[in-house]
Amino acid sequence: MTDSDWLAEISSLLRLIQRQDAIAMRRLYDITYPKILGLITRIVHDSHEAEDVLQEVFIKIWQQSGQYTGSGSAWGWICVLSRHSAIDRLRTLQARGHLSTDESPELLNQLFEDNEVVNHHWLGTCLKELKPKASNAILLSYVNGYSNSELAQKLSLPLGTVKALIRRGLQELKKCLVA
Repeated sequence: MTDSDWLAEISSLLRLIQRQDAIAMRRLYDITYPKILGLITRIVHDSHEAEDVLQEVFIKIWQQSGQYTGSGSAWGWICVLSRHSAIDRLRTLQARGHLSTDESPELLNQLFEDNEVVNHHWLGTCLKELKPKASNAILLSYVNGYSNSELAQKLSLPLGTVKALIRRGLQELKKCLVA
């Protein structure tokens, strides 16, 4: 199955789930859970917590599928939902002092070596074309779940600079992906 076929199937399944199709939900789970679990695990850094968040994500997909309007990628919508759920859990764990937010100094390389979250060559190519600071900020934010304030502190940069790095980086990433 090609990447575009896989993405099209996810979109079709999500439309069926909006009509409460349990078989479509099962199929969506089967074809996406490894990637979603990888995304969540990278953020919460704890396999047990990640599995709990994964369950919550699929419950949210079932309950909130009607919020997906079809204006963007269904896979993107699912990833954002997953990321937000994982960040919520991470913040809860951090508040309780249960979790470290250490990241690999070679975050981009680790992301592509594991190949669980990002399996599209074009995305990797585009991320590698960004300036290192922008790529690192985007990955720390979207993969590891750091807030802009946390990034500013971690990178020893002003908050406005971090926001600008991410914004410009995402704009460049979009240009690259659309091209």
